[in-house]
Amino acid sequence: MNDRDLYAAGRGYDLAVLGLCLALAAAMLALYLGGGWHGGFHVGQAASAAIPPIVWESVTTLGDTRVLLALLLPFCLRYPRVFWAIVVGSLLAGLISRGFKFGLPMERPAAVLDAAELTVIGWRVKSLSFPSGHTTSAFAVAVVWLALPAWRRLLPLLAVACLAGFARVAVGAHWPMDVLGGALAGTLGAWAGLHFARRFRWGLRPGVHWTLVGVAAIATATLPFDGQGYPGSLPWRIAVTAWGLGGFMLYYGLPLLRGGWRDARQPMARVWADATKR
Repeated sequence: MNDRDLYAAGRGYDLAVLGLCLALAAAMLALYLGGGWHGGFHVGQAASAAIPPIVWESVTTLGDTRVLLALLLPFCLRYPRVFWAIVVGSLLAGLISRGFKFGLPMERPAAVLDAAELTVIGWRVKSLSFPSGHTTSAFAVAVVWLALPAWRRLLPLLAVACLAGFARVAVGAHWPMDVLGGALAGTLGAWAGLHFARRFRWGLRPGVHWTLVGVAAIATATLPFDGQGYPGSLPWRIAVTAWGLGGFMLYYGLPLLRGGWRDARQPMARVWADATKR
């Protein structure tokens, strides 16, 4: 499987994204009508109680952009078009998320409920609740992958994004409404990012691609030193860092050391030549 057909995703993909957005919007409306803005929180926390908190500390990091980049690093050279679309889609999704966070400032569960009414794992964050940024990031990555022709084999990525979103309720950081809103923002960002990347392909230039991958590698290297309030996730973060930096060295570092820039850039030079064919 490669990503040469990523930009061929057409009406079917657009309709699928529209359907997902409508389903998320309908779920938000049903949640609000059934339990108000804070509806479903206690149910979610009760359901998550069967799993040890240390597990949720690791699962919730699946929405950390650095973790997502680390998991993606070994695949960037094989799927450069996906990588470029994810970069753009994540930035657009982040803008949507930040716009709502600061334009519609909402309090998080720890600021609304008494300590005895909820379980908080990790940092006790109280502000900028809607939407969930972690969920936004997870969906922005997963939905881009589903534009590939082999999307059925990639559906588990959407399940992982849902799990990352549910983890935000499990750790007491967000309301279910925030999670649904984040999923919607991430989906819209991914869709817009794919269409932007299809039209503006300069992210496939060898120099640009290498720069973006280098930034991703640097971000990955910070994971063992910054758990963003989840110290129990350290073993997982170390493993993800090893995975990401190992992939970076294998597909980028070693070719650069062996053959220099002229040889190391050749795979992306071929991708760029293919992308600019008329």
